[in-house]
Amino acid sequence: MAITIETEPQLFNPATNPCVFTFSSTQSTELNFSFKVALIVNSTVHSYHDIYPEHSNFGKFDASEILRSLIKSEINVSGSLSYNNAPAILSYSIEVSEKYGSPPVIVGSSVSSNTVNAFNGSLRHQDWVNYNYQNYDLSTTNSSSFLTLFPSTEKYFCGIDETIFLTSLVSNGLSTGLNVTLYDINDSVISQDLNVSLVASKMVIVNASPITLINNTSITGSDFASCYYYEIELTQSGNTSETFRVYYDTECSLYRSRRLHWLNKFGAWESYTFNKYSEESTTTKRSEYKKIKGQWTSSNQWDYYIYGGERFSNSITSNDTLKVNSDWIKENKHNWMVRSLYESPKVYLEVRRGSFEPVIPLDNSYTLKQRIKEGLIQEVVSLARSYTYKSQLN
Repeated sequence: MAITIETEPQLFNPATNPCVFTFSSTQSTELNFSFKVALIVNSTVHSYHDIYPEHSNFGKFDASEILRSLIKSEINVSGSLSYNNAPAILSYSIEVSEKYGSPPVIVGSSVSSNTVNAFNGSLRHQDWVNYNYQNYDLSTTNSSSFLTLFPSTEKYFCGIDETIFLTSLVSNGLSTGLNVTLYDINDSVISQDLNVSLVASKMVIVNASPITLINNTSITGSDFASCYYYEIELTQSGNTSETFRVYYDTECSLYRSRRLHWLNKFGAWESYTFNKYSEESTTTKRSEYKKIKGQWTSSNQWDYYIYGGERFSNSITSNDTLKVNSDWIKENKHNWMVRSLYESPKVYLEVRRGSFEPVIPLDNSYTLKQRIKEGLIQEVVSLARSYTYKSQLN
């Protein structure tokens, strides 16, 4: 008798996409045969499963529905330069045994898979089938990409009072270094700080906001005074990530900027500032009651005073909404923004630097627009605010 683990998920796999192990046995023709699979999560047995052969003597087990319920992503409100995204990633493996006979019992010893990792991601199928974790793993790949789908052909902007998060996979889980370099409009270096130590994590998130860099590196506020753009890199063991360029946004606007942050399909955070006209509105729901017209006076007379009334409000509940408008942008940036934002389960409004309020996009559909028809594109997004207001009773 022999069990073979045939295939395993990648070392890092998005938890909502298939996390499939396949295996085979030479005893699959035995009476009442099945595979007994133990799912091990973070070094602890989570559950046991009876799996029957599906194709000849082969079976498979998909752990995704379990794994996706065990992880979550939280935005960093601490203002720290980096943080360990531990709740959004876990390790898992399986142990497979043979079970058969009458009654069926486990026979022989189990075979274990390698330990792999799942993170709080969910790629569209056409993206997942072409996904390779090594493209994003700083530990094994030089010029690894950050976990973002922001189009590389477009400019990324961030202002002094705004936040930007960049995320990278680090398979060995060791500490990484941060390189930050500021440039002026002539592409000359203003200032830089190299190999700034970041936390150890398999999924490290860097707060690359101007103020956070000023507070945690040798970069100063006066350096940013002449900054046109700055570049961010991560380093570890001789490998350097891609260079991510952020244009320092100093543009004055007639309107109040509204910056949104949302969980993207990699389980990282995307950001975009809606810097055109925005509008707040409120819907109210009023409960009422009636009372008899008139009342007794102190002189024992039944009188009909105007102020006594008949119809009254009891309590009012208010719900706020916010409508924001993007700048006029190109096709690639627009389509990245709407697909990523509208399909995100978690969206935040940055009400002030480092302070985030949950919001819910109200639009139930979107269109991927084309430059040939639209030219420059503006997107209007309607958002439900998180908190409901309830008035006093009367």
